[in-house]
Amino acid sequence: MKSRTGILLLSAVLIMALAAAGCSRKTPEERAERIVSDISKKLDLNETQKAKLEAMKQEFLAKAPAMKKTREESFDQLIGFMRSPSIDQAAFSGLAERNKTQANDLIGFIFAKFAEFHDMLTPAQREKAAAEMEHWKEKYREHDREGTPH
Repeated sequence: MKSRTGILLLSAVLIMALAAAGCSRKTPEERAERIVSDISKKLDLNETQKAKLEAMKQEFLAKAPAMKKTREESFDQLIGFMRSPSIDQAAFSGLAERNKTQANDLIGFIFAKFAEFHDMLTPAQREKAAAEMEHWKEKYREHDREGTPH
């Protein structure tokens, strides 16, 4: 249970970090490069580890256009549903299922990359990563207590 909580926490932190990075005017590639650079520096990754992290970044970026297209299509369909006098329940359920499937695929991908990332780190680097995760957890816990948006 503790391991699952940690994975969920890291996933949430990664999503929040990507969302926070999304507030800037940088491209997804520039934001991803900044995140990879920060991780490499903070964990003092060697060249082999940097190459593996770079490959993970490229895999994520390769998935991004399809995710964006699906998100846009979903919004278009939801707008259409809102404008219609009634909702076609079969079409609405189909949209929900497609989005659930994509979310489950993304979660599976993130969990697999988390495991790959964990396996490539030394024990000392894993401890640094865990400390960084704790830092982010506290940072967002403080925001939650203050009622300020992330």
